[in-house]
Amino acid sequence: MKDNLPQRTNEYVGQVTNTDIWSSFDIRPDDIFVCTPPKCGTTWTQTLVRMLITGRADPAVYDNKVSPWLDAGFRDQEEQASQLEAQTHRRCIKTHTPLDGITYSPDATYLVVHRHPVDVHFSLRNHVANMKEDWLDYLFPDDLSEAFAMFLERPASSKGTDDLSLRSIIHHFRSFWGYRQLPNIHFLHYAELSRDLPGQVARIARISDINIDPKLVNDIAEAGSFGSMKNNAERAAQAPGFQTVFHDYAQFFASGTSEKWEGKLTAEDMGRYGACMSELVSPEERLWLERGLAP
Repeated sequence: MKDNLPQRTNEYVGQVTNTDIWSSFDIRPDDIFVCTPPKCGTTWTQTLVRMLITGRADPAVYDNKVSPWLDAGFRDQEEQASQLEAQTHRRCIKTHTPLDGITYSPDATYLVVHRHPVDVHFSLRNHVANMKEDWLDYLFPDDLSEAFAMFLERPASSKGTDDLSLRSIIHHFRSFWGYRQLPNIHFLHYAELSRDLPGQVARIARISDINIDPKLVNDIAEAGSFGSMKNNAERAAQAPGFQTVFHDYAQFFASGTSEKWEGKLTAEDMGRYGACMSELVSPEERLWLERGLAP
């Protein structure tokens, strides 16, 4: 039976990721892992999960020290592991790593969140421009078509989603998609969260075996709206001693909109994207990756 379960077979090390921590990290049976490429709704989903765990409809219950990015290579991983070990409540943990680079437990819960790949690219562009450090600016030249071509053409590598490329997104997706029949691997989509947030909050509660009053479902959905989370970020940024890697912390929650490429990419750009998708994924996979819909 073990041969049919996911195995950790790869190490991913890039500018922001280092998966070494997984070799020594102790997973608890009730852990919830939020597994996404960057800018696919990671913090959004973590905030919803934290509100469900705490039973509080308040986006301020999310804290990246309480619900950390476990395999972030630019942070003290031992310190993060110690902080997680000290937690007595149910844990929510973030990773951007493909399934073949993390430790799988048949008892933990894995929430896999994706988004239309072209929206991811443009959200990444805004995200990198908002950062104080010039880590990844070289991936986003001023010419939008040139940057998009780089996104389409860069291969996936041992850096994992640090590549910020279409192929790295698809590799992350397919690493989990092949195990979607497992009862503890669940796929969420940014578009589904946008279309019906109360329904998705209720679904996450069912997945996580959290009993919740229907009124609290609606309250959490309202608190989990992008407007509410942006207002919370603005309040947090005004606190004495607040520090951030962003020029504008609230801009992290830019808009929550989709189809960010409209009016920015040419028909030729989107034609090249379509050709790449036809080469890399099946029609069923493409429909889900772009819209969260089954064929």
